[in-house]
Amino acid sequence: MKANYLIRASLFITFNFFWLMGNTQTISINGPFLDQLLKIKAELHSSPEYSNQERQTAEIVLKHLSETKPDILHKNVGGYGIIAGYKGNLPGPSVMFRCELDAIKTEKGYEHLCGHDGHMTIILGLSKIVSADRNFHGTIWLLFQPAEEVGEGAARMVKDMDAMGLRFDYSFAIHNSPKFDLNSVVIHEGVYAAGSVGMEIHFKGSPSHAAYPHQAVSPYNALIETAGYMQSLNKAENVFQGFILGTVVNMTLGEINYGVTPGEGYLRMTLRSFIDPDLDKLCALMEEFARKKAAEQGLQVQFAFFDRFPATINDTKANEMVVAAAKAENLGIIYAKEPTRGSDDFAFFATSSTSSYFNIGNGKGADIHTVGYRFSPEVIETALKLYRNLIYNVKIQN
Repeated sequence: MKANYLIRASLFITFNFFWLMGNTQTISINGPFLDQLLKIKAELHSSPEYSNQERQTAEIVLKHLSETKPDILHKNVGGYGIIAGYKGNLPGPSVMFRCELDAIKTEKGYEHLCGHDGHMTIILGLSKIVSADRNFHGTIWLLFQPAEEVGEGAARMVKDMDAMGLRFDYSFAIHNSPKFDLNSVVIHEGVYAAGSVGMEIHFKGSPSHAAYPHQAVSPYNALIETAGYMQSLNKAENVFQGFILGTVVNMTLGEINYGVTPGEGYLRMTLRSFIDPDLDKLCALMEEFARKKAAEQGLQVQFAFFDRFPATINDTKANEMVVAAAKAENLGIIYAKEPTRGSDDFAFFATSSTSSYFNIGNGKGADIHTVGYRFSPEVIETALKLYRNLIYNVKIQN
């Protein structure tokens, strides 16, 4: 009886060993593999498409993903977004890696001057690695986000994912950065990027003939004083918990008519902070001041808000995993001195998962979105080796 049990156990172990080996084919991140990826990058680079128009880009991505036979494939998520899932041989969490589909608009048309073609290439390379070697924990999700440049795609994807019942335990993303040495890994502890919102204040009084301005109820003073108040808050001490900034982006007063004293006007601002409660407080203070000025000057006032982004906040646990993976590849690690002031819609993924959004140095040179920018191909190899270590060696677990 005991002998039969040992034979069955031995056969079970042998079967599972060969089954695991059959699902394991480690891809070397070396010359031939990287040459293949550079051809994919060139294909993506030559087909740039603007936000919400990434149809052909999505087709290219799907063509290459199909070669890796993902277990789950979601198309047209939040627009042209794509999510591919690969199940590992071992139990564990769901782990997402994001990249972006869109290019930017320039005088020449649409161009990949932010490096999204490189980011897509990295994730397509990762699809080949995890497809070939399933000896990892949980499920790897590779996410290709549309409309990142206009800040719309992530929120739409999250809405569609909620409808599908799809959630991630961990979320990771990189962005190349020309502000740092090539292949350095830049970690933001806590806040990665500021939260922000566009605020519009509409003052309405009544017009008059330009020869009789005293007969008008003009919003001129209210507009100027409200803009001045916003600027004073930029310098205020002991009002907010951390950094805040208000920027006037547009101000209009009536129409171009030399015979009319205008009766209405708009003040439009972008408000931002590193801490979300500070942004709420900044909005409230602006509303309170504008209402006060409207009451004093006999004006009506209305408010509208646009493009609200929460702050992008990294989790310590996820950051530590990235650092461990980077150290395993002997990569230089830099801790950012402060968050970036610009907002990023990765925040919509980060708020519902344990996340880390980090930079890889592109080599100091022309900044993103400028004519001289060039994505450094070396970043592809660095990112893939770091991600591979994160998946197979750090072994992300619940």
